[in-house]
Amino acid sequence: MRGLITFMEFAPIVLFVYNRPDLTLNTLQCLRKNEEAKESTLYVYCDGAKAGASPEQLQLIKQVREIVHSQPWCGKVVVFEAEKNKGLATSVIDGVTEVISKHGKIIVLEDDLTLSPFFLKYMNDALTKYADEEKLMAVHGYLYPFEIPASFTDSTFLVHDPGSLGWGTWSRAWSKFEPDTDKVMMQIKAKGLKRPFDFWGAYPFYRMLRQHKNGKVSSWAIRWRGTAYLHDMLTLYPVKSLVRHDGNVASATHHYKEEDWLHTEVYQSPVPVDDIPVRNNLPMEKLFAKFLRAKAGMTVQAKIKNRLKKYWKKITGHA
Repeated sequence: MRGLITFMEFAPIVLFVYNRPDLTLNTLQCLRKNEEAKESTLYVYCDGAKAGASPEQLQLIKQVREIVHSQPWCGKVVVFEAEKNKGLATSVIDGVTEVISKHGKIIVLEDDLTLSPFFLKYMNDALTKYADEEKLMAVHGYLYPFEIPASFTDSTFLVHDPGSLGWGTWSRAWSKFEPDTDKVMMQIKAKGLKRPFDFWGAYPFYRMLRQHKNGKVSSWAIRWRGTAYLHDMLTLYPVKSLVRHDGNVASATHHYKEEDWLHTEVYQSPVPVDDIPVRNNLPMEKLFAKFLRAKAGMTVQAKIKNRLKKYWKKITGHA
């Protein structure tokens, strides 16, 4: 056993799966390579088929469930199989709420993540260290693939963005989650937080809230992000990513047509959770903004290019 955390203190892990057997298998295999997995409880929420699902889709859902049941991926595995499709947003909110009410803390995964063998150590160390720190909202294992300044010597840092790619939290923080999109939007505007919420124009997060309200997207994460800003709460990040996102495939709910700019290398060594000041690291937030502005098409040049492409498609009928 690594560190000082005992078996009873390991946070339960929750994994949300649906219809991607290859990705699900990879995530579970990575999870099992973490030493702490042998002494952890894993809850797996298997979403059900959508109405009118094809035989091919039904077979993929069946394959995922067979994979989940095929191995003792952790010390204890509890599987929930939904009869009907709930969708990821509802599944995450319901599943996290159910498990965290029993255990007080949680580690959350989706079915498209490659994990470092030291992911669980970092997560459990951080969840233990910051358990009673009211300023902390979450712990995140993934980091965008931008370069950390050589002058930065800490192993972790704090920013407002709670993230959604391999994360953990406590019941005291999750109890603040605001699912009402109207309330989140209204309070962000009332508190003058719209610009920092959008990373100063680097990414249209507020527009995502509006899209969620209008039923164009379904996202628990955008409301979780809104909750972080409304309560001025911070999330711990490692300077080396312990998670890689592998879900940028055509079958994904949120699929990017361009290259997968979320792709990063997975760090294969421990990330220590040392003492750092409990305050927002604004320079790091600015790096997040710089990366997103460049990669997510928010530069002036990218916006002009996108508008020209739309105009060309409109007048010619071709992409």
